[in-house]
Amino acid sequence: MNMKKFLLKSGFAILCFLTLIFGVYLILHAMSRKSNDCINRNGKVFVWGDSQMCLDLDVPLLTDRLGKQSLTSAAGGAGVYDFLVSEKNIPSNSVCIVSFPEAALLRSPLADNNRIGLELSCLATLYREGCPWDECLRIMNLNSGNINYKAFNKSHRLLPYSASIVYFEPLSGFCRMFSEKKDYFDWKAKAYCQGIRQLFEKQVQVVLIQFPFEKKVEDCARNSINRYLTDSLKQVIIENYAMKYSTITLSSDSLLMHDLSHMNEVGARLLTVEIANILRADMVNNYFVEVKIR
Repeated sequence: MNMKKFLLKSGFAILCFLTLIFGVYLILHAMSRKSNDCINRNGKVFVWGDSQMCLDLDVPLLTDRLGKQSLTSAAGGAGVYDFLVSEKNIPSNSVCIVSFPEAALLRSPLADNNRIGLELSCLATLYREGCPWDECLRIMNLNSGNINYKAFNKSHRLLPYSASIVYFEPLSGFCRMFSEKKDYFDWKAKAYCQGIRQLFEKQVQVVLIQFPFEKKVEDCARNSINRYLTDSLKQVIIENYAMKYSTITLSSDSLLMHDLSHMNEVGARLLTVEIANILRADMVNNYFVEVKIR
């Protein structure tokens, strides 16, 4: 009898503790969302992506060119979970520049940053789209000390110009990324598409950007199994949302790539001007922009 009472009391204590934790989460989440609503008003441009967006787009220059404040949540190693959380914090009828993140879709989930903040509904979306339960738990653990969402901000960093490519990442790694079949690509792609769909449901003007890799990486990617998968995904998105497809070809007397997957400050500024020109000329239609370097 005493054991039964002990178990009942223990169970009740655990239930109260979990209820308290969940209540604190809801309160902090609501406070964070209210704070972000004060920042995320219409009339701004919102930017999301991984390191390519983070380093290849000059956010202050975009603000100057558009006359609209541009805010970014792009971060190195950002994964599709980061995108889902960012999307929830983008207001309706705004403008959003989103990376079409080949690297994020093809790299191992263990290499994704996914530290943008705890959002249970986004974890649920990942799980529904096929993300393994242990990966969802890992993301939850990564954000256990970060309940508040990291808001969009003005920060940016460009890579300095140099006269030659910096080879700090081996070419072989990129070749493997494109050539080896990924069992996680399917759920990552579905979750990414879910975020895109939700942007369109909020009537956000969307500009998707596919960033360039250095020529040696492109040679590895061409005709590879994973380039076929990402090209197919790109085509589905373009057709489903009737997006205008556009190619930006950057040419310069200077080297535009800093390393195998990121442009330097010269390339970033040239691209930013081109993206701003598209938005200044057309603030209605949605675009898929593929960036190439001559």
